[in-house]
Amino acid sequence: MRLPIELKLQIGPCDGVANAWYNRPAVSVCYEYLYEIMKTLPSEDAPMGITRTDAMIGQFFYVFAHETGHAAFDIFEFPVLGNEEYAADQFATYVMLQFGKDDARRLITGAAYAYERYVQSPQVSAPLTAFSDIHAPPAQRYFNMLCLAYGADAELFLDVVERGYLPETRAGNCKREYNQVAFAFRNLVAPHLDQQLARQVMDRQWLPELKARAAEVRP
Repeated sequence: MRLPIELKLQIGPCDGVANAWYNRPAVSVCYEYLYEIMKTLPSEDAPMGITRTDAMIGQFFYVFAHETGHAAFDIFEFPVLGNEEYAADQFATYVMLQFGKDDARRLITGAAYAYERYVQSPQVSAPLTAFSDIHAPPAQRYFNMLCLAYGADAELFLDVVERGYLPETRAGNCKREYNQVAFAFRNLVAPHLDQQLARQVMDRQWLPELKARAAEVRP
């Protein structure tokens, strides 16, 4: 993005609180937040073929992309109709889906692993106050992310529906949901992109080769 100000992306201690936020002119992610990610990494290949490396990098990328979405909304004064947290989730998911197919698949499934433990049971009980938070409930964020991914590339994410990670009742509408986000991104964000640099970034392979897994991320 061609930003009119310098945006700092920073990591630091937060007095024991696992959090992340945007406050102009910086996106901040706590060490404690990253430690929470590392504590819950899968011990072996998880559902959807997620590896420890994918789960770590996917969640790391997602939190920074989400908060950068907030930064873009603020700096460029984008109109946001509805909940900005939902919009930031969609911003982050859309960006991850623009990488090459392999990286996009692994970033999305790795990021979705953050919510895996919330959707393992077909029935969920939660206190009423859980729905008062400005963020969507974890399970909702999980299904929203997978829906946008399936809507972007039904072939690449076909198994997500076939294996029941995304209900068929939701999957039928996902193409429309993705197109809605893509339309907003093209009209609001794209005019502020350095298109040549964006192509260079998206054409690179950022994640390690699938066969090179000897040096998996360990807490």
